[in-house]
Order: sequence, then C-alpha cells, then structure tokens
Amino acid sequence: MQLDQWERPDGDLGRYIAEESEKTLNSYREQEALVEEQARVEQDTAQGGYQHRQLFELIQNSADALFAPEGAEEAGGSDRAPFSGRIEVRLTEDCLYCANDGDPFDRGDVKALMFSHMSTKRGSNQIGTFGLGFKAVLGVCDSPEVYSQSGSFRFDRQRAHDRIKEAVPGASICPVLRLPEPVDPVQCSEQDDALRDLMAWATNIVRLPLKPGAHDELRQQMLDFPPEFILFVPHVSKLTVTDGSEELNRALELEEESSDYLLAYGGETTRWKLFQHSCRLSEDARNDRRPGDDRDEVPIWWAVPIDSLEQPGNFWAYFPTNTSCLVPGILNAPWKTNEDRWHLLPGPYNTELIEAAAAMIADVLPEFSIADNPSRHLDALPRRWETGDDGHADCLRRSMFSILHDRKILPDQEGELRAREELRFPPQLLTRDIKECQAALDHWASHPDRPVDWLHHSALTRGRLAKIDRLFHPEGAESRSEFEKAPRASLAEWLEALMTTVDSGNQESAALASMAALQSVVLIPEDKRRFCDLGRIVLTAAVDWQPPEPDKVFLPDESLTGTDTDEAASFIHPELAKCPATLSVLKSLGLKQPSPESRFNKVMEQVAALQWCQSSHPDFLETFWKTSRALDTSEAVAVIKKYHRWWRLLHVRTCAGNWDDLHSVLMPGKIVPGDGSRDNAVTVDIDFHQPDRPLLQELGVVDAPINAYELNNEWEFTQYQDLQRETYQRRDDLTSKPRTELL
Repeated sequence: MQLDQWERPDGDLGRYIAEESEKTLNSYREQEALVEEQARVEQDTAQGGYQHRQLFELIQNSADALFAPEGAEEAGGSDRAPFSGRIEVRLTEDCLYCANDGDPFDRGDVKALMFSHMSTKRGSNQIGTFGLGFKAVLGVCDSPEVYSQSGSFRFDRQRAHDRIKEAVPGASICPVLRLPEPVDPVQCSEQDDALRDLMAWATNIVRLPLKPGAHDELRQQMLDFPPEFILFVPHVSKLTVTDGSEELNRALELEEESSDYLLAYGGETTRWKLFQHSCRLSEDARNDRRPGDDRDEVPIWWAVPIDSLEQPGNFWAYFPTNTSCLVPGILNAPWKTNEDRWHLLPGPYNTELIEAAAAMIADVLPEFSIADNPSRHLDALPRRWETGDDGHADCLRRSMFSILHDRKILPDQEGELRAREELRFPPQLLTRDIKECQAALDHWASHPDRPVDWLHHSALTRGRLAKIDRLFHPEGAESRSEFEKAPRASLAEWLEALMTTVDSGNQESAALASMAALQSVVLIPEDKRRFCDLGRIVLTAAVDWQPPEPDKVFLPDESLTGTDTDEAASFIHPELAKCPATLSVLKSLGLKQPSPESRFNKVMEQVAALQWCQSSHPDFLETFWKTSRALDTSEAVAVIKKYHRWWRLLHVRTCAGNWDDLHSVLMPGKIVPGDGSRDNAVTVDIDFHQPDRPLLQELGVVDAPINAYELNNEWEFTQYQDLQRETYQRRDDLTSKPRTELL
C-alpha cells in the first residue's frame, strides 16, 4: 500500500470539509429551526423506506464512483461498456466496509452526503439521484466514516450533538450527517487490519462502526443481495460480498459469452440475455421528470434468465421494486419512484418508458426462438391479467400485445415465424386436455410431409396456447365478451391436412400420409373421438380417400381377385395392409373383411350403377355371380329384389361366351341343348353357372315356358304392355286421358 497516495486532513478536501462544517454551524445560529428539520429528515430516512437498504445504497454509490462519462453513452446504446471496476463489501463483528477503486471523492460528493436532494448525479445515467441513500446508514451506525485518496472524513453522532448544542443551546434533537470532520487515513489504518487491507487497492472506502444488533441485520442483507445488479453496471467487473465465513464469501462476476452473459455468484452460474434501448422522451414525459433531471433520452434494460422464461419478473430501479412486470427477468430503468424506490409512480414519464420497453421486448422476442424449440419465446409473453396486478404491469402487457398483434411471432411446422392469420391451429378437442392427446399431436407432427402452414407442435402447451389466444385481440383482452381466440380446425380438417401435400401420382406418399393420419387417430382417447367426423383419411385400392367407417371401406379379401376400379374403392390400399401397425389401427376402428352379405350388397350396388354397360365389364359380372354363391339362395334373392325392376339389371353368361339378360336365355334342357351343338347364344353356360342353378331358378331362368308364369317380370311383356297403353291413350273417342299406371 502506498500511503502517500492518501491525502491527510490538511489537504484540499480536508480544508473544504472543515470550512463547510463551520458554515453549517453558522447557519444553525442564524436559523435554529434548521437543526430540527434536518434531524427529522435523517430520522425519517433511516427509519422509513430506507430502513433495510443500507447495503443497496452503499453498493450503488460505489458503482456510481466507478461510472465514467463515456460509459454513460454506451449504457444507453446497444453495446455494453467494457468491465472495469471492483467493489468489495466486508462485514466483521464490529464494522461494515464498502470499498471501490473508482474516482476519489470531490467537493460535490461531500456536499451530497451533507445535504438532502443535492446529489451530483441528477441528469446522468448513474444510479443514485436523491442524495438520501447514504443517510440510511444511521440505522446501523452512529459514526460513519469515508476514506478516499482525495481526503477522508468522519461523521459522529455525539460529536455533532456537542458542536450543535454549543451553537444552538436550545436544540432538542440534532442531525448527524451535517458536520463532517477530516480524519487521518494512515493513522486509522494502523489500528484496523481490514481497513489497511482494503486501502491496498481501493480508492474509496466507507467504514461503518456498528450499533448493537446491526451485525445480523446487515448479514441478512448480504445474504439477500440480488446478484443481477451487476447486469446493469457495465463499469463493474467484480463485486465481492463476504463476512469471512464459508457461507457468505461470494464473488459476483459477469462473463460475456457470444450474445449471452454468464452470471456467477455463490457457486452458481446463470445464463442471461441483456437488451438495451434508449427512449427519447416526449414533451409530456419531460415535463413529468423528477426535478433536476434534464435527460431527453433515458436508458432501458431488459435482462432475461434464459432458463426461466415462464417466470414473471419485476421492474427494477437498479435494485428490485415491489412491482411485477409480468414478463420474465428484470425490466430496469431510472423509473420515477417514491423516494425509497420501492414503488413506481403514475404519470406520463413512466408510461412512456413502459411503452418503449414493450416495443423493445417485442422486437427482440424472436431471439429466444431456437431450432429445437421454436416456440420458446412465447413463454416470455406476459401472463394473463390477475386481480391485484399493478397498473404499470398491465400497461406493459397491453402495449406488448397491441404491438405483436400483426407481427410474425408464431412458428409454423418448419419453425419459421409467421403472422397469426397465416397459420392454422389444431382442434380444441386435442389441446383442451393436452396431456391426454400429446401422443396424437406428436405423431401428427412427426410425419415428414405434413403441411407447413400449421402451428408448430412445440407451441401446443396450455400456457403457450393461452398466450397465442391473446394475440388475436389487439390488447390481449381477458374478458370473454371481447376475447377473440385463435380459430381452431375440426378434427377431420386436422387429419385430412396430412393428405393435402400428397402428389396425386405418388401412391407411396399417399399411403404414408394415410398411415400417419390413422395412427394419429388411434392415439386420441376413444371417448374424445367417438362421435367425431374423422375425415376421409383411408387410402383405398382405387387410390381415393374414404372415411374409416366399417360399412364404407373394408380390409382386403385375398380370396377375391379381378375386382374393377369401382370395387377397389371399397378396400384399403395394399400398402396400408402391408403395415402391421396400420392394419391394427384399422381393426381397432372396426374395419374388417366384408361379410358375404355386405360384399354382395356392395356388388349389387355396382350392378345397378352399371346397368347399361355391364356387358363391357366381364370381370365384374363374374365377380357378381361368385359373390352371390357365398349366400343362401333366399339371402341373395332378398338383396337382388330390393332394386326396382331388378330383372333388367342382371346378366348371365351364355355358351357363346357372351353375357345376356335374364329374359333372353334358357337353361339347357327341353328346348336348347347344353352340348354346344346349337343355340349357344341363348343357352346358359352351365359349366360356369352350375353353382347358381337354385338362384337362377328363383330369378325365373328356366329351360322351357311354364304354366301360370308371372309375365310382369318379362322384358317382352313389359314392352308389350307399354305399347298397348300408349296405343289406347291415342284413341280419338276418349273424352279424357286416364292415368297410365291404372290401365
């Protein structure tokens, strides 16, 4: 330690101190009321809002001593000033020390300590402003001492009382911090090892000899000290808080790593992002500034703990206030507060800073979106309004949602941020109980060819979806009457969306999309999807889409081959059948191979649809007869005769190899032989139709005319009947035209 660097009491600052104290005593002689007034100010400060802030005030004064004018500009800009200074707080059984290596005290600093509201820091970007904070030390100390290389001095309660009573004998109570007296730092250091140790590197040291009971109070303040303070003092490189014990020996350090800051304190390291903005004040805001503050631009910081985006933080005025800001981390600025700095005050100044802070946060919010969690930044949006929230916090919330209303803030399926109206949102059915449906949502999102314009699956948490809903109202309103929410797709739309990106000519891609949709369905709890339309998500063998309904689409029946395209539309695509997982899903949804009756019903539907062109579909006609053979004759007849004029719909194969109407053929027997020697064009091919004999007989196909045959079902009779009715209707002697069906 170079003792010659420390000015003695007869130095310039020492002489100034002695002169100012004499002036103060003279003012008391002239105006005795000043004594009590100034004593009351000190009492109110030490026992009021500053009662438990001694550590805060000492550390912020040390930080301001390290503040350089060039740092002031950088603090309000986009770049952080380089780390430089050092602060150490040391607690012993008898004293508290706070040391720094900043600029030594000057006359203005001494004057600020002696008087109230005389701080030299007004209008700067330093922390202190009121000149009141130091007076808080009287709550723990009666004789605070200041050691500075430019000059050292002491305040002393008893000594001040004696001197003031000498000048004003009638004084009832006396101030302490109005009559500093120069002291010899070298002489004092010889009697105090801790002081001597700090003087080896520091330029300024405050020593507080403690009142009884003050030690434990200060130790608790040290334990509770918020390490985040160092984020907002770029001119401080290291802050040590210690009482010599293992529990309380903390070196607080900040290290810059890429665009993040690593804050190390008490053996733990946290990662932060720090954003800065300079707010240019309007005339209304300037008029609302604190008296003496002449800044037109005010710095704002947002410090965010990267791993705690979902936890609402607080407004800070370099140290915590009691006001939550609803966004994570710390929103720090020289807010206009009451004098103890615990509460923000209403007015244009703070409102304008809050609106500027909201714009800054909205601008930087996308920086928290990362590749493997592109929705992470949504956690930083303000939580919903709750009863008891401060008006300043609500102002921030409303401003942010108003700004973000039309911003590209929501991630699509590729993680790219889009505006809310550019995206589609999953069904409310799935997100209402997110845990129960998470597997379905994840499976849908795992399909590589899913459509891009849907909200990213990482956003599908209860908290994030609630914040997304608020983006649909310009100010994030909460009341149901005005709260417009994100429009949700139906379950069918969500599932069918997987098919929208399929190339119509790529059956493999179509099959994979169908598998993804079906496997997503089965992951939804059955009670939630039981009565829902699941959409057309089953790829059929005809390469079209059907809903997964048991009466519309079937599992493949390998015993049947040669089906045409119309029949293929009733069976799942072969690629789906090859996938055991998908086949299991389809079975769980009730799909199965068609029963003989259901299959014959389906074929009969196609027979009716193709009544005028069946002859060009020989494979289909063979399928009809083969399918009928799986039923009893009475069952097949019942299905056939459900159709109007069914006898016009059916064709049989002849020995000539053609297909002809029922009324145009005869069974081999009395009239036509079955050996193929003649009349092949009207003879039923008995080799093919042998299993169909009972059914053909029930349908009226015989080997010769029979008595009492019902002619109404014969084609020729129908033609004859129609012709006779038409001829009768044309008669000239009819006075009126009867209804045709009654003739």
